[in-house]
Parts: sequence; C-alpha cells; structure tokens
Amino acid sequence: MPSITSNQNTIRRPVESGGVALHTGEKVHFKLLPSDTCEGIIFQRVDLPGSPLVRVHPDSVCRKSLQRRTELVGKGDARVATTEHLLASCMAFGIDNLRIELDGPEMPIFDGSALPFTRLLALAGRTEMKQPRIPWKLLEPTGIQRDGAEIMAVPAERMQLVFFAELKHAGLQNQHAEIDLSSNKFTDEVAPARTFVFYEDLEKLRAGGLIRGGSLECAIVIRDGEPVQTVYRLDNELATHKLLDFIGDLAILGRPVNAIISARGSGHALNFEFVDILRRKLKE
Repeated sequence: MPSITSNQNTIRRPVESGGVALHTGEKVHFKLLPSDTCEGIIFQRVDLPGSPLVRVHPDSVCRKSLQRRTELVGKGDARVATTEHLLASCMAFGIDNLRIELDGPEMPIFDGSALPFTRLLALAGRTEMKQPRIPWKLLEPTGIQRDGAEIMAVPAERMQLVFFAELKHAGLQNQHAEIDLSSNKFTDEVAPARTFVFYEDLEKLRAGGLIRGGSLECAIVIRDGEPVQTVYRLDNELATHKLLDFIGDLAILGRPVNAIISARGSGHALNFEFVDILRRKLKE
C-alpha cells in the first residue's frame, strides 16, 4: 500500500472475512466498510438487537478483561474482544475511519498474526479524505513502571516504537523489535509475527475460560524453550508479536503519537495504564 498520507483515510471498497475466535472458540464473520471523515474506527455488533456500536476509544477499554487480549465495550451487552491485530494494521496502513460489522463478541484469530488483516486492507484499498490527520503531540517525557516492566515515551517528530521482550525465564534469549510507523515495513517486518504461549500456562488459561479456540494453527506453543511443530517466521518473532500488540493497544488513542515509545516486558494491562497516563500529556 502507498505511503501514509497527511490526510485522513478510509478504505475504498467493502471487504469481508471470518474465522474462529481465539478465546470464545466461536466462528465469527465480519465486514470492513468505508466510513465518514472524523468517524474513527467503530465496531457494530450486527448479531445483537439494534446492532449496537462499540467505538475504538480509551474509555471503551474493559479494564477487567485485559488478560491475553484487548476488549472494548459499548452499551448493554455490546463488546468486542481481541481487537489488537486489526487495530495495529489500521494504524500502520493509515486507516483512520472504518466501520466493522461483526456477528460475534470477538474478532477471529486466523493464524495468530496480523497478516490476514493486512492482506484484507490491501484488497480493500485506501481512499484519501479531505480532512487532515493531526497526530497527537507529546508535551513532555512520561512513563510507567510496574512489577519490573516499564513503558517510556519522549517527544519526537514521528511515531517510533520499540519493544524489549524478557524471555530468559523461559530458557530463551531476550529479544527486541522496533518500527518507525512512517515507514512501509509493517507488513513485512511486524505483521507476520504470531501470538505465542508457554506450554506450562495452557491449563491455567483454559481453566480461566480462555483460548477455547486455540490450536497449533493459530499460535506458537513454546515447550522447553522450543516452538512445538513449527519454526519461527522471524528471528525475533516473540518480541515482534509483543510489538504488534503494543501498536494495536496504542491505536486506541485514535491517531498516531509523535513520540519515541519504548516498552519492556509489558502486556495489555500495563499498556492501558500507560495509555491513561499518556492521554493526559497529549495535545493536537
């Protein structure tokens, strides 16, 4: 897809797809539809009475459901989980305005990466709108530390991200991954990275009602320091997937942030604690 423009964008044509949701195990179908200027990204639960909307906004994040996924809530029973891979792809492709019609409570996991979403967005194409995109500007350096993990941000001319994954506790080498979101490297260098889980955590996650749709086709299972029945797509695939999730969580802010943001050891819960702090330090 061409370089990101300085104006807002939506997709050129509707596209649709479907698959199995990671945590509920349900089969779901969705459509990506063009939207209006300044509309933002909105999910619509077409399976619920009245087809309620769930807006992508920091106030929509369900703070009680941040284990292993990001979940957004609207009015009543309207909620959408595991949004991070699609939202990261939208941010990387410069898609500001989009409506997603969805017939279930969770987006499909596909192969555990963002590649299916990037391919779908490429098929949909992109239309530049007349309204400018105004990135958030960071007023001052800011950060957060919790339980040995941390996220830090400093003002910059564009959005640059780096993630440090600490993996020595699992018998692996630590990894890092980075991207300048003004580049066109997301599809090749970030999107292929798949979600992963350590074998010893599987039963606990299942007992907690998660990963009901999980399989070796949609996640890397790591046992005794090695991936089970697969090979890594990237030398730093684990850190790159954490970076992918981080991008998707920051996309909740609705616009790119002109900052260098580094994270070490964080997950969805800390990411959104940081978003709450960060949003108080931003201006247009």
